[in-house]
Amino acid sequence: MSLLTDSLNQIQTWLETNYPLAAESITPGLTLSEIESKIETLPFSLPNEFYELYQWSRGNSFGTPTIYTGIFDTFDGMALNTLEYAMEVFPDFVDEEFEECAVDYIGKPLFPIFGTDATYLCIVGDWEEKTPSPIVYVSDLRETSHKFVSLTTMLKTVAESIQVNALNFNTKTYNNWDEKKYAEIYLKYNSNILKLSVNRLKQQLLIAQPDSIGEELAENSFREDIGHLEMEKTKLSQQTARFGNS
Repeated sequence: MSLLTDSLNQIQTWLETNYPLAAESITPGLTLSEIESKIETLPFSLPNEFYELYQWSRGNSFGTPTIYTGIFDTFDGMALNTLEYAMEVFPDFVDEEFEECAVDYIGKPLFPIFGTDATYLCIVGDWEEKTPSPIVYVSDLRETSHKFVSLTTMLKTVAESIQVNALNFNTKTYNNWDEKKYAEIYLKYNSNILKLSVNRLKQQLLIAQPDSIGEELAENSFREDIGHLEMEKTKLSQQTARFGNS
């Protein structure tokens, strides 16, 4: 069993034990052939982690209440997209006429696997690196930033967070996050984001035209990554300082 599937099973088992109503809203997974048939028109390949995820669950239709959605994203409460919805949204990421409207990762396509009606967590298509694909955050303004080093580190972060009560459900089934605990776990598994960010910036600047929208977007994405890491480190340092004064 891979670390990704093991983490998904840990999440489901924890929900079944602690919040069975939330566990019930996890849909059954798809077979490999079902996944392939739903994305057969995509002009690019997707990483193995993508297939593992959708064999665990087929996702939830947009607008369907799912009280476990906040587990996957601490701020936007993103649900796992159905492949039907992801395929519907994906064309909005591509705009050959207006460069500032297109969304990609060093020229590679981004496919939205988690999302709301305005924000998404995407996996990178045609990813041929030896390392797993990073998970990229895309806002409704078409801004992008690294969110997790990989889908596996994302789900390991989630699994450990719920097990140490960095996440709790209240009686109304909304999600409450202990930001400081979460920061410690997030940095434990995703500290390599800075290295990813530097590499992406270098590659994007190589393919971007001087003084172009592409160059500006590359620099903005790098600043977003640095800002996100600094925010998590600040939460952790505040926790450390508090313990030191107690």
